[in-house]
Amino acid sequence: MESDYLYKDLNYQINGCAFDAFKEVGVGFDEPRYHKFFHQHLLDKGLKAKYKAPLQAFYRNHKIADFEADEIVEDCIVVEAKAIQTDFIPENYAQLFTYLRLTKLKLGLLVNFGLIKAKSKRVIFDEIRMDSTESWDDEFFLHFSRKPSLDLVLNSIHAVDQELGPGFHSKLYKAALKIELGEKQISYDENVLIPLESERVQVDPMESDFWMVDGAFLLAILAGKGEMRKYDIYRMRSYLKHLKFNHGLIAYWNVNNLQLYGIYQP
Repeated sequence: MESDYLYKDLNYQINGCAFDAFKEVGVGFDEPRYHKFFHQHLLDKGLKAKYKAPLQAFYRNHKIADFEADEIVEDCIVVEAKAIQTDFIPENYAQLFTYLRLTKLKLGLLVNFGLIKAKSKRVIFDEIRMDSTESWDDEFFLHFSRKPSLDLVLNSIHAVDQELGPGFHSKLYKAALKIELGEKQISYDENVLIPLESERVQVDPMESDFWMVDGAFLLAILAGKGEMRKYDIYRMRSYLKHLKFNHGLIAYWNVNNLQLYGIYQP
């Protein structure tokens, strides 16, 4: 595809700067130090590079987030630098897609300085919108008595999806959903503690990133690159079990659509 070769020469130059910076610094340093050397190599190459470029996101005239893109090179490519000892994770892709959406650019580059050699991944953002999908466990509605609350939340999620569209970080969807839930006066707790009870081991409850809505069901707002991880469905079931709740809802945005999962944990 033609998009696969978008800014091919510039991409090659940026990669060269990343590899040269890594060679100069070596293995085992943190992200800010790699990034400083990387930025200097971009400048030495004669490239126009905006370091820590500020970005803002709005929802219905409310500012909902501030970001800093690590590098915007030649007003063409957004570069996000990492120093992690793994391959890129969904959170990294969601972050870069957010910056591409906010800058209205099509090509991003993830660079990882955290391994024994620098690695990079090209990320193309094509605004191809697909229909939302839903998947509900068979017994979800059979045992659910708070459908009016669920309907209001679903309407709020779809309103956020209609306004923002796919391809953002979960931070933005959460901020936008708070506005929608506030306008509809839906109560929710975003500081849910997951207990882990045992007669043999004493541990404090764990703070989760899921919300409890109207005291009726657990809500997860997630975003990533492709299909949602099975891990997130399993941890929803696990959290429900430990909370002694039966119902959970996952709203997951990838780069193309919104996916809803209704979880029933007997």
